[in-house]
Amino acid sequence: MLAPQRVADAEYAKWRVLADVTETWFGTFVHEPAHADRAAATQLLDARLPSTAGLPPSVGDDDAAQALLEQLDRLYRRHDLPHRVVAGHDTETAVRLDPFLRNHGYEREDYRALVPDSTATPGDDTRLRFDTRRHGSDDARAVHEAVGRDPAGIEYTAAIAGALDGREVVVSRDGEPIGAAGWYVHDDETEGSVARFTHVGVRPDAQGEGVGAELVRAVVDRCPLPAERIVVCATDEHVGFYESIGFVRIASLWRFARLP
Repeated sequence: MLAPQRVADAEYAKWRVLADVTETWFGTFVHEPAHADRAAATQLLDARLPSTAGLPPSVGDDDAAQALLEQLDRLYRRHDLPHRVVAGHDTETAVRLDPFLRNHGYEREDYRALVPDSTATPGDDTRLRFDTRRHGSDDARAVHEAVGRDPAGIEYTAAIAGALDGREVVVSRDGEPIGAAGWYVHDDETEGSVARFTHVGVRPDAQGEGVGAELVRAVVDRCPLPAERIVVCATDEHVGFYESIGFVRIASLWRFARLP
């Protein structure tokens, strides 16, 4: 099973690839000037507080959490940005930051990392055609726009995945693209390569017909890595979908954000 830190490294690779990177005492600060209007383009990644090796300090007495917040504010003021984002996977850090950052107007979102365990091979619906392409095709863009994704966000995701040599599978029915799912591979000489899903989308008029499940299975089937090294990160709202098609949870990640 992949270690949580390896999952986090693959997850955060997408935010690092285009960004200016600053290593800090509390994590890695990334800033991508070309997309500075995107909250995710500037954030503190893999945040971690020094362990207290015991009961966490009270909210008002956690000097390390206060120091992290002050450093974060300094880094963001350097780029004259109003938002703040802190992401990580360390459980103790999340427990200590939660009440502290909520008191400063941050909201928390949790993600679950899952990998395929008993995913079936793609079905034999002859109406569906699956094509593998370089990430960022016009057909995939049309799907994402139909789903309601922000066009600037689509462009940003495509730029990141392109820089990571990402691929995507587009599923069509009767010649019309109705779904798309992508991935990139993050290499590590010591810990081995990990593939990370970048997106899964199905047009609203094709949802509820099993297209999303077949699309995910097609990605697992076509990705060059073994299933246990193919990771998807999902919010609690979407975890059930992946578990229903044979994925299992292996790690948790979190994010605190204060947006204008």
